[in-house]
Amino acid sequence: MREVLPRAALVRPGVWCEAVTAAESEPGAEERRGAYAAASPEAAVRWLRVGARAAASSLGPLQAGYVLDHWVHGPGSLQDYVRLHRGRPCALTVYRDGHRLTWRAHPVRFVHLVAVNGRRPCTAAAPAGEAR
Repeated sequence: MREVLPRAALVRPGVWCEAVTAAESEPGAEERRGAYAAASPEAAVRWLRVGARAAASSLGPLQAGYVLDHWVHGPGSLQDYVRLHRGRPCALTVYRDGHRLTWRAHPVRFVHLVAVNGRRPCTAAAPAGEAR
């Protein structure tokens, strides 16, 4: 007999986070550099901070100072936490050598997926050798 889960167990709130790059000459052609399914606004801001801190070392002194002083250690990350907590998206974008790097996050609802044949959700259907 199949176990019926309450609806609350099937859907949970969270935050979808992405880091994307694009050439300024091709604004619609983004490439995802990383993604994270955060369980809370706190976890999302933590993930965004780690990425921003890592990228700051490759930026010029003015941009690195802004990213570190205003966003990582200053009020910028707190403001984005408040935005996420209120159900609004947030983003941080930096520019270097004709490219744009953006970290963005927005509130979502995650659907719980069940294991199939003892495997993690969504992995059973992927052909061998294909990225999952």
